[in-house]
Amino acid sequence: MVNIKAPKGASSQSRARQAETRSSWYTPILALYYGNRNVLIGSAVGVILIVAGFFGYNYIQDTRNIQAQEFLGAILLEYEDSNYQIALDGNGEVLGLVDIIDRYGTTPAGNTAKFYAANAHFELQQYDLALELFESYDAKNDFLGASATAGRAAIYELREEYLRAGDLFKHAADMDDNNSLRAPYYLRSAARAYVESGDLESAIEVIHEAKENYPETDLLDEFNFMLGYVTALES
Repeated sequence: MVNIKAPKGASSQSRARQAETRSSWYTPILALYYGNRNVLIGSAVGVILIVAGFFGYNYIQDTRNIQAQEFLGAILLEYEDSNYQIALDGNGEVLGLVDIIDRYGTTPAGNTAKFYAANAHFELQQYDLALELFESYDAKNDFLGASATAGRAAIYELREEYLRAGDLFKHAADMDDNNSLRAPYYLRSAARAYVESGDLESAIEVIHEAKENYPETDLLDEFNFMLGYVTALES
């Protein structure tokens, strides 16, 4: 007796087609994965290492910055006593500014050490060294940033590069615009440098800016005198 199989139902045929379809795309994906498994695993490990390295680097930098802050705080006592060479070289017990920069220059405290080292060199009339440090200092729009920019301007003025000095003094005033005490002095220096450079138009512009933005400054009479003087030169 012949056994006759009943025909497959529609649901069975549908499941077969679905299985065949899944196989048609699933198999190449498996082949891709197993064929490149080492590359994929290596990439994943690489991402993990990058993330871990980022947090590890930040932790190390924070630790180094704390160390630099401690050394900086100790040696600035010499700086404040006008012992500039000792501040630069150290006192035998505490690192000097030069060593702090060498060891911790990439930290915020190390960057601040550059500012004080530049000022120390300036006070010692070592202007080339001062300028190098002022220019390597990462200046922000704050008191120290404006002071460093003004320090650069003062050195260029000593070199008789008056136009460059005027531009830097004006920039220092813009960086320290929130302080109405220092900014007018930077603008006065800018006007003076522009006059020395022969750029009378820029000098007049700076004087007007100072009079308009800082009407309460104690330099107002001086600005009025400078304006008359420069206007007479221009005519």
